[in-house]
This record gives sequence, C-alpha cells and structure tokens, in this order.
Amino acid sequence: MIDKLRRPSTWPLYFTLLIYVSLIWVQGLSSAMLQVLQEIEIAVTMALGSFVAGGTALGGGAVAFPVMTKVLDIEPSTAKVFSLAIQSFGMTAATITILCRRIPIYTNLVLLALPMSALGVIISLLYVAPIAPRLLVKSIFSFLLLCFAITMLLRWWRKAHHQPSDQRIQPSRLRFMLVAFIGGIASGLVGSGSDIALFALLVIAYNADIKKATATSVVVMAFTSLVGSVMNAWYLEAITPQIESYLLAAIPIVVVGAPLGAYVCSKVKVGQLVSFLLLLILLEISFTSYELYSGNVLG
Repeated sequence: MIDKLRRPSTWPLYFTLLIYVSLIWVQGLSSAMLQVLQEIEIAVTMALGSFVAGGTALGGGAVAFPVMTKVLDIEPSTAKVFSLAIQSFGMTAATITILCRRIPIYTNLVLLALPMSALGVIISLLYVAPIAPRLLVKSIFSFLLLCFAITMLLRWWRKAHHQPSDQRIQPSRLRFMLVAFIGGIASGLVGSGSDIALFALLVIAYNADIKKATATSVVVMAFTSLVGSVMNAWYLEAITPQIESYLLAAIPIVVVGAPLGAYVCSKVKVGQLVSFLLLLILLEISFTSYELYSGNVLG
C-alpha cells in the first residue's frame, strides 16, 4: 500500500497523450509536424516559456509576450490572447503535475484567489483592454517583471541573513483577494499577472516558502488563463486564424515543457534558473525603457 501511494501518478502523462492524440486526430500526423515547422519561432519560444511557466512564478507569457512583441514584432493584443490561450494548456498540465505529485501549495489561499482573479480577468478583457494604449500595455508587463525581480532579490537577501521561510501563513483575506483581483486585471492586459502578483505578495509580505508560493501561483494562473481563454474564444471571438496557427504549433511543446518545469522546480535548487530569469527581465525592461525614451508610441 505504501509503495502504491508513493508511485508517481500517471495523470499528467494521460493529459499529454490526450492532447497529442487530439492534435493528430484533428490535423493528421504530417500536418501537425508541418505546423510546428512553419511556426518554428513560436515553438522554440514556448519551449523555454513552458518550462518557465511550470517551474517558476512567471507564466509562459513572461517569455512569449516580450519575444512576440519585441523580437517577432507581433501586436501586443495578439501576444496577450496567445499567452492566455497557450497557458491554458501548459499551466493546466503543470497544475495536474503539482496536484498529482502532491507538491505543496497554500490551498486556502488558492481558494481565495481563484474567484477574484477570474473576476479581474473578465473585467479586464471586457472593459480595460479595449481602451488601453499599446505602449501602456508593454509598460505594465515590464512593471510586473520588475516586481518579480525585486521579489527574488529580497528573497535572496532574507536567505543571506538566515531568515527562515514560513510554511504556514495566515494573510489578510481582503488583501489577498484584492491582489488576486488586480493580478486578474493585469492578466487580461498582458496575458500574465495573477501569478506574479500573488507570488510577490506571499514572498515579500509573508516570507512564504518559495516553492510553495511558486506552485500556488501556477495553479491560480492556470485557472485564470482558462477563464480568460474561454472569454476570448467564445464571447469576444478573439482567436484569429493566425493565433490558432501559433497555438497548434506551441501546444505539443508546452504540455511537455510545463510539467517538466514543475517537476524540476520541486526537485532542484532554483538559484541558476532565477539568475537566468533575472537576465531575461533585465533585457525586457531595457527594451521597454528604450521604447519609452525614444517616444515610439504606436498605440
């Protein structure tokens, strides 16, 4: 009985196989492989993005959004819709891995955050995103990444000064719900936000355990992405043929990369990965700062 309980769950594998079988059934094997090759830039981007999404408090949009808007010159509105949609697959796969492998999360906080984050992303998609200037959206994303960087640096400082993490925390319910709502608003603008906002609150305000905070943020962002994608697909009809092409190329990548990131994060130290993320954040913020400085307002 004990060996059975310790045996890793096969549900993450079933989810991945279901996605692959569905893609091959809809497209055919040769067409599915050709689709990945045709959108190879998106596929490569999401290979890294999905690992980041599953293994850290940054969603896949933290890689997809800046690469698509700054390197591939894709409109922020398109990048945002894609980020939410692809995270619906990748972060759901990561969430299944987290739950099946019993990776610890702050369950009570997840239950508080889910409805508020969902409400925030719905309001954002309906009323905020349509009137938000293009450069403002990029700036908001850079600000979120800066918050993540500050959070990680503060965490490093506390560890250097031997301040232990709190495994059990009891935050203000109102504060936590408000931050989840604001994170949902940001997610509707740039495709990510709930994960970063909640992670920053847990680590900065409550000195939470970094791995539990990361897993908690992944679960919340997965649900937020699902809600946002449902709104985009069936109510706003924002899934264009181009975004659909991106998704068909990226989905088979992220359903492997995100669970792998979640598993690796639970097993190894995250210092090197965090250093790499901070480098990405520095580059992204530098690009946005240059765009603001040069006055390149395209929105």
